[in-house]
Amino acid sequence: MVLMNKGLEIRIYPQDELIGPIHQNIGNTRFVWNNVLSRYNKMYEESKETENEIHPSLSLFNNILNDLKQEFPFLKKSESTSLQQVLRDLLKAFKCFFNGTSNYPKHKSKKKSKKTFRVQNNNNSVRVENKKLRVPTLGFIKYKTSNEYTLLLQTSKINNETIKFKNGKYYAIVNVVTDYTPWPLCSGNVGIDMGMKTFATLSDGTKIANLDLTYEEEMIKKYQRKMSRQKYGSKNYYKTLHKYWKWIDKRNNIVEDFLHKLSYTIVMNHQSIFMETLNIKGMMQNENFAAKLQAISISKFISMMEYKCHWNQRNFIQVSMFFPSSKMCNICKEKYEELKLDMRTWTCPHCNTTHDRDINAAKNILYEGLRILAGELLDEFATA
Repeated sequence: MVLMNKGLEIRIYPQDELIGPIHQNIGNTRFVWNNVLSRYNKMYEESKETENEIHPSLSLFNNILNDLKQEFPFLKKSESTSLQQVLRDLLKAFKCFFNGTSNYPKHKSKKKSKKTFRVQNNNNSVRVENKKLRVPTLGFIKYKTSNEYTLLLQTSKINNETIKFKNGKYYAIVNVVTDYTPWPLCSGNVGIDMGMKTFATLSDGTKIANLDLTYEEEMIKKYQRKMSRQKYGSKNYYKTLHKYWKWIDKRNNIVEDFLHKLSYTIVMNHQSIFMETLNIKGMMQNENFAAKLQAISISKFISMMEYKCHWNQRNFIQVSMFFPSSKMCNICKEKYEELKLDMRTWTCPHCNTTHDRDINAAKNILYEGLRILAGELLDEFATA
């Protein structure tokens, strides 16, 4: 049994008088992000002229926030740790930019940015009592969740909570520290090839079909078209908007359920799991792939596989994106350079083996993953 951080997402039902303060907190965090970023950018440009460049730091951001609170008193209505969290998130965004893993931090728009704010649990300010969750500055709010999550909320240490508004509903994501018993070790290795026509292909020949979300997508488009013909902000517009949100949630819940069940089955039954590294960001820039990728949520599936392997002491390795898994024959290891995207089967000109494109790729990922794993184990043995 080990201690584990878990995020428990639960549905909350705030009273009418709390709706305004919740959105005020959401707006204040966005306001602080945008203004701290703007003032830092201005200070940085001015510092370059004096050849004494100012670099982002938490102390600098705190000074800017203090000035903002004096200038804009409405910021004092927000819970203080929620604004401090914005500064930490902004500093993290700058670190990711300097590491080359993300672009320069951007301003957040009211329409497109996530509607959330996070508060820390200081002096038991976040707690559960009588099926109600306490949120600092807001008070106790009713919630509903599973029996498992209810027990965890009552018995675990709470680190923080994030209040989220999405598709007309309110949620609290409570981060807790709890005891976790990893699954028993098992035998078995598997390579997984992700695809567009087939969601995933395993090295044992199993193919996982993509979800059929045609009906859900049609209903989403139907209500999008209907809203475009209605007056923005009218009663009929908001009636249609709630129906649109309903179908968005239904589609997302189907995908989420599918991904959790599939990742659970694979991780439960294999000790070592190998996947390819995909350039999701680059693929999303291709207009032919973007909509399909967003619908099947490949990146979310990879993330689920990774954290479930970490929780349960499984080996999870991603082979290089430059590894020619599709073009290499898994029998003789020769590359077939003439392989095109529309060729689902091909025959190796060197050993005359006929391959299914996806199964061959999955087997190559398995062999390459085993090679990498063996190298890591040898390095650990040499340094022990």
